[in-house]
Amino acid sequence: KDIHEVKKEYLMILRGISEALELNLHDGEMVLSDILTVLQNSMLMLSAEKGKKLEFQITTETNFKTDKHYFLLSVFRNLFTNAVEANQSDSILLSFSQQMQEGHYIFDITDDGPGIPKENIDQIFHPGFSTKINFQTGEISRGLGLNLVEDIVKNQFHGTILVESQPGKTTFTITIPKEQLEVQPL
Repeated sequence: KDIHEVKKEYLMILRGISEALELNLHDGEMVLSDILTVLQNSMLMLSAEKGKKLEFQITTETNFKTDKHYFLLSVFRNLFTNAVEANQSDSILLSFSQQMQEGHYIFDITDDGPGIPKENIDQIFHPGFSTKINFQTGEISRGLGLNLVEDIVKNQFHGTILVESQPGKTTFTITIPKEQLEVQPL
C-alpha cells in the first residue's frame, strides 16, 4: 500500500515537472532525453544548494522510449547524487553516456570525485554500508541507495552493474537488455 502511494505521488511530481518543462510524458512513458533533463535540472539545484558548480556532460546514441522511467530515474538519481555528495571540490564534472551494443543498452556514469577506496569497493552494494557520516550532527546514511540501485538493475532489468574507481575518476557501468527498457510498438 505504501509503495502504491509513493508511486502515485511520484507520478504526480513527474506530471508537474513534465508540464513545467514541456516534456513528452504520455501514457506513462518517457524518452531518455526527458529523463535526463529532469535529472540534470535536479542535480544542478542540488549542487547549487551545496555551493558547488556542476558541469554535466551527456552523450547518447538513441533516444528510446520506456515505461520503466521510475526505475531509471531512481538508479541514475542515486548515482548522480552520490557523485555530487562525495565530491569535496567546488567544481564537479559528471558524465553520462549511453550506447547500444549487441542488443544491450550500456550506460556509463562517471564523476571526477575522490574515488572509492579499494577496501570499500566490494562492500558498496551491501545494505547498511555507508561512508556518509556527518560528524557535526552524528547523522549516518542508511546505506541503502547503492543496494537499491543494484537490486533494480539486476531484478527489474535483468542487467549488470560494475564499478571502477580511482582517485579523480569513478565509473559505474550499467548494462541492460534492450527489450527490458524499450516500449515495444503495437
